[in-house]
Amino acid sequence: MAAPSKKKQQNPKQNDGPKFNKASQKQFKAKQTKIKKSFSNDAVVKDASIALQLEDDVPDFPRGGKSSLSQREREEIRAEVDEEFEGEERYLNKKNKKGKKFQNKSSQLSGDDLGSLFGDGITGKLPRFANKITMKNISPGMKLLGVVAEVNEKDLVIGLPGGLRGLVRSMDAVDPFLNDQTEDGEGSLPRVFHVGQLVSCIVLQMDDDKNDNKKRKIWLSLRLSLLHSGFSLDAVKEGMVLTAYVKSIEDHGFILHFGLSSFMGFLPKNSKAESRDSEVKTGQFLQGVVTRIDKTRKVVYLSSDPDTVSKCVTKDLKGISIDLLIPGMMVDARVQSTLENGIMLSFLTYFTGTVDMFHLQNTFPTSNWKVDYAKNKKVNARILFIDPSTRAVGLTLNQHLVHNSSPPSCVKVGDIHDNAKVVRVDRGMGLLLEIPSTPLPTPTFVNVSDVAEDEVRKLENKFKEGSSVRVRILGYRHLEGLATGILKASAFEGSVFTHSDVKPGMVTRAKIIAVDSFGAIVQFPGGVKALCPLRHMSEFEIVKPRKKFKVGAELFFRVLGCKSKRITVTHKKTLVKSKLPILSSYSDATDGLITHGWITKIEKPGCFVHFYNGVQGFAPRSELGLEPGSDAISMYQVGQVVKCRVTSSIAASHRINLSFIMKPLRFSEEDGIKMGSVVTGVIDKVTPSLVTVYVNAKDYMKGTIATEHLTDHHEHAALMKSVLKPGYKFDQLLVLDIESNNLVLTAKYSLIKSASQLPSDLSQIRPQSIVHGYICNLIETGCFVRFLGNLTAFSPRSKAMDDQRSQLSEAFYVGQSVRSNIIDVNNETSRITVSLKQSCCSSTDASFLQEYFLSENKIADLQSSDSKGRDLKWVEGFNIGSTVEGKIQESKEFGVVVSFEKHNDVFGFITHHQLGGAMVEAGAIVRAAVLDVAQTERLVDLSLKLEFLDKSRDKSFNSLTHKKKRKGEMSKDLEVHQTVNAVVEIVLSIPEHNYAIGYASVTDYNTQKISQKQFLIGQSVSATVMALPIPSTAGRLLLLLKSISEVTETSSSKKAKRKSSYNVGSLIQAEITEIKPLEMRLKFGIGFRGRIHITEVNDTCLLENPFSNFRVGQTVSARIIAKAGRSDNKKSQMWDLSIKPKMLEG
Repeated sequence: MAAPSKKKQQNPKQNDGPKFNKASQKQFKAKQTKIKKSFSNDAVVKDASIALQLEDDVPDFPRGGKSSLSQREREEIRAEVDEEFEGEERYLNKKNKKGKKFQNKSSQLSGDDLGSLFGDGITGKLPRFANKITMKNISPGMKLLGVVAEVNEKDLVIGLPGGLRGLVRSMDAVDPFLNDQTEDGEGSLPRVFHVGQLVSCIVLQMDDDKNDNKKRKIWLSLRLSLLHSGFSLDAVKEGMVLTAYVKSIEDHGFILHFGLSSFMGFLPKNSKAESRDSEVKTGQFLQGVVTRIDKTRKVVYLSSDPDTVSKCVTKDLKGISIDLLIPGMMVDARVQSTLENGIMLSFLTYFTGTVDMFHLQNTFPTSNWKVDYAKNKKVNARILFIDPSTRAVGLTLNQHLVHNSSPPSCVKVGDIHDNAKVVRVDRGMGLLLEIPSTPLPTPTFVNVSDVAEDEVRKLENKFKEGSSVRVRILGYRHLEGLATGILKASAFEGSVFTHSDVKPGMVTRAKIIAVDSFGAIVQFPGGVKALCPLRHMSEFEIVKPRKKFKVGAELFFRVLGCKSKRITVTHKKTLVKSKLPILSSYSDATDGLITHGWITKIEKPGCFVHFYNGVQGFAPRSELGLEPGSDAISMYQVGQVVKCRVTSSIAASHRINLSFIMKPLRFSEEDGIKMGSVVTGVIDKVTPSLVTVYVNAKDYMKGTIATEHLTDHHEHAALMKSVLKPGYKFDQLLVLDIESNNLVLTAKYSLIKSASQLPSDLSQIRPQSIVHGYICNLIETGCFVRFLGNLTAFSPRSKAMDDQRSQLSEAFYVGQSVRSNIIDVNNETSRITVSLKQSCCSSTDASFLQEYFLSENKIADLQSSDSKGRDLKWVEGFNIGSTVEGKIQESKEFGVVVSFEKHNDVFGFITHHQLGGAMVEAGAIVRAAVLDVAQTERLVDLSLKLEFLDKSRDKSFNSLTHKKKRKGEMSKDLEVHQTVNAVVEIVLSIPEHNYAIGYASVTDYNTQKISQKQFLIGQSVSATVMALPIPSTAGRLLLLLKSISEVTETSSSKKAKRKSSYNVGSLIQAEITEIKPLEMRLKFGIGFRGRIHITEVNDTCLLENPFSNFRVGQTVSARIIAKAGRSDNKKSQMWDLSIKPKMLEG
């Protein structure tokens, strides 16, 4: 009998059951069940700081009180006990008379023989059966001994008595105050706990499993504040074994915490715990024997010698209550009587408890096991469980548990053993077998329902003790060290019997047991279930799965993977019947491997493909075998099975690159096509994002041109693509890259012109050089600039713009042509750093403007060829500089509109500044000079100024759009690289050279989107003649503004100018603009010019041509050796520089 609790009893009506505060991560909700249980007052936590506690007003159960279950409730759980211990009840539903006798016999059993736990409420007679923990009688507040079966990041799985399994959340593994001190939070569980560790736990709650209504989850807590709730310092005695947390590690020992605030513990470092486990961690559980109690300081001193702890027996203390009983306590017990399935013991004077047959001393008890337990026999036993609600106590005599260690696991689930020995035959229940495992034999119990395919009425007639049988392991009870097995012949058939038998890629037959909208549930012959997702139920998308999959049908499936006992399979015909190798791990992905997979995601860069066991890879767009210009989404679909080839893999980083092209096409050297080659091509088709062309080579090959690669100018790209038609021929295209059987091409004039200088390899990059490229990607921290192939450089934000206040997305666009200054090349990391600042990357020629005119003429030609009756012959009558006659049509605020008699769809325009002071009226006939012609807009810019009208022009020029600054005709004495002063008109005129008209751009490659400096009509500017009028320059005089390298007047640029006050001795970065026989001309800073004499190149003058290693556009480091002389024109000042190695070092 259990001793009464010393706590004051309260009115049970005031008790609302267990309640939990908000410290729990997931608040428990009370659920109505057939058996209503509650915590007893023994589980009350007095410390208000504990996050999870019970109410203080829960009453004690009175001593000697009867079972808390009503007669109706006891009848509802009769079936489970009968199934466990009265095997004849299995035949209740049979129509034979023998079955009815068993039913009548069972109905006469008294209430004390049922599965409800009993304690000290039994009067008049002894019970027939030992207490046994089942899913029906386990209840909140029950204390249990368990063993850690699994350690996860967020929870623990605990093996409990009777083969039950419980879960411990990370927050319930230790007390809240220790959670704050333990490292890594949830991730600290593997650091503190290990599989096979014995623990004491308390049941928090029972709830239904969401996946299976027949299963219920048992939520446990290992918090010592709950297990030790009945303890006080007075109750602690020397020689008692206690469990504590390691709160902190000190120099001389370990500060311990028992879950209570009333006292603390200390474990000296000379204890054997240190030698047993050299690394004791904070938060770890330690068991120790009380060696000394300091009541003044409220400190309990422990010793954790493993031998002492395992042999220490709890002393018979006067007045001990059930509150102080903890699972795992070892006690001296005496046999009181033997029961049908165990024995009853008395211990600690006041208490009685039972031991079921699976916890006896002998691991293999035979049929006459009762003779080993004579009345009053003394035994050592450990407490297995305590149920405060019924005051029932369970004990164990298992030798492993008695010695404070968990039984070893010597078998695996799914193992087959041919020579298992029958140790005992339990009539109506099953067989106890001995499996000859190593290093120790393993007891195995086979339930009567698993003995044979057909029902066996009398086991004793079919099986004899000592005979051998073939058994397969079904499961394992970690706490008892007991395996469960099956003898059915069907258990040995088929390839899948348990989850451990499932291997990714294996093909097996399964029966469909359920079909839903998400897929089908199938069952293997061994009983294991798997999910066939909806996408894997058919080769193609299936709308009504129930029509194709009938419940009860048996089909072949291939296993996709098994994770956490969740198996997924596929019924896709291609996968099931595939003869190709299975890819189920990243280490198996060898180069060249061809296998089947299925597409899980399609994006613009390519397709993601999944294989078995969660392995996935990526097939880039170039390896999809697509026709140029077509999209992946139009050729493939998610869920589609594809044959793919592994091109490369990195197992350590879980990366696999794939190709859908089994035999990739490669261009031979005979074709003469390689990266950097200039080819011709004819348009095949135009798509929204690409232009597909046939490249003229030995064999016709296809290539693609992205929209942004049609021109260097952003505003021309979309306009160009809108007028392109199949059959149009590109005279020059540059091969940027070769992707499988597709050429990546560009029509950018800047890249085609510098094709021979474009690098395709890191070794071809020279620091301090200017290289043309294009922006392939923009991120917040900088721009990626690409050259040939995949050779890419990075321009950090600080080096991309002169004005750091601007956003990169506002200054650049993907596909933009740029000039990049190579700052650094790191061969170890293969990284290239470049600058895109206009101050150091400005153009030194007029190629940017030249491409503008060429593109405009090309667009105009395409527009005229596409328009019926509209051609460009009208341009011949409007030569630039010539005089034409027109009629004033109307006058507007911004100028005068002029019409022409012979060209009804062409109009002229005269700005107010170009009227030259003349007064004009509508309808008047005027003669005007042609300043510019916009062919695409069919618009002519005119002037009435006398300086233009009085000059006869012999040459005419082509057109330019209004977005560029233009400059007038040249006189015959103009030369290339000559510096001139020009006046801003609509174009620029050069008064000193007979008002020659030239054209210059106010933007540059790197500043296309950046707001530019504004010019005023009549303003005088300095420019350099870069090209005379010839067909390749669109027949125009091309100039380069001296101010093109200057940045816009912002606060940052002004600051930069202030920093540009150079002195003698300053080290600078300068770009070569011109190489002469005796000197090199350079530019540096913002608007500064310099020169290097031939004697300032090397320390010695032995070289014949010191300038042979330099070229225009190259950036060099130089030192200023003399200031420029004073001059009225700052731009003409020349600073003397030196690049002698000694000067640079100094």
